Amino acid sequence: MRVKNVLACSMILCSGFTITAPAEATPECTTGVKVIKPVVLEDPGRWTYTFDLSWCADDGTIRWAEPSVTARVHSPACRWAGRIEESLTKTPDSEAWSAFDMSEFSCQDGGGKEHGVNPWVVVNFHPTGAYETSSDITA
Repeated sequence: MRVKNVLACSMILCSGFTITAPAEATPECTTGVKVIKPVVLEDPGRWTYTFDLSWCADDGTIRWAEPSVTARVHSPACRWAGRIEESLTKTPDSEAWSAFDMSEFSCQDGGGKEHGVNPWVVVNFHPTGAYETSSDITA
């Protein structure tokens, strides 16, 4: 019976289905989770990139931070190449942290030539819940 189950699972995996583990739960935060207003960058009608960040600080110290990216492609001429660079670092001589993400989208022009662009975001965030963002799209 075990061999049949393994074969059945193998057939399902080979046919394009994937099995994923449940997402990890967000760690507890006794002082309340802090969040940024999502940063949205887009090429209207082609793609949209959204960066979110949540974090927890207890006793004036950031305990954890969780960045996330949502990429949406709206045109068959475009594709998301993925997150190409990301970091989460404590700022030296400060209680602040910095989150950085750069992703890549590639779209074909009318002649079929691909052109890549890189939406990026930097968020400097503090235990108090204050934060500053900068973002842009570079070719």
